Amino acid sequence: IGIGGGTAAGKTTIVSKLIEHYSSASTIQLDSYYKDFSNLSFEARKSINFDHPDSFDTKILKKHLRLLLEGTKIESPRYNYKKHCRESIFNIIYPNKLIFLEGTLIFFYAEITKLMMLKIFIETPEDIRFKRRLKRDVKKRGRLPIEVRKQYNESVKPMHMQYIEPLKSVADIIISAYSMALPVGHSSWRQVYCRCKALKTVEWARA
Repeated sequence: IGIGGGTAAGKTTIVSKLIEHYSSASTIQLDSYYKDFSNLSFEARKSINFDHPDSFDTKILKKHLRLLLEGTKIESPRYNYKKHCRESIFNIIYPNKLIFLEGTLIFFYAEITKLMMLKIFIETPEDIRFKRRLKRDVKKRGRLPIEVRKQYNESVKPMHMQYIEPLKSVADIIISAYSMALPVGHSSWRQVYCRCKALKTVEWARA
């Protein structure tokens, strides 16, 4: 199940709600699959446009998704947002009937979307997303407010308009920011609930 949408739209929140509701699921984050830029200097890494589709290693991501669908655990990369590079340790992710892949650009890659049985796009107003991004990056990623604003204006927003916003047309379901605030059992979630429940009984065998 793919969960897409702009930066700080609430993708991780919806995944957390669904996992809590269904008790068991596996989660993969697109951000974990940034290409390994450890060969570059810190200053050079800081200048990379991490919001462009080319910044992700989709080859490894596709391989890992296939392994999970085949019932094999994977070692998912861990990305260090403060150093802008991969860490030397991994996250072990086990196969599950429900597998959530979340990230801004997950619907951009045709070879990845072919593996999805359900695509959900979170639509959240830009002002809300920016406030969340600013708060998160300062608190959790060690960024200065001026750095967050600069990156947002120079790469995050332009890349959203060029690549992410058009991906709504790929989604099977679009969830608004209003629905995000409601409990999973609310009628606004009924379509998502029914589709996810059905997938728990499907045998995963994607070509």
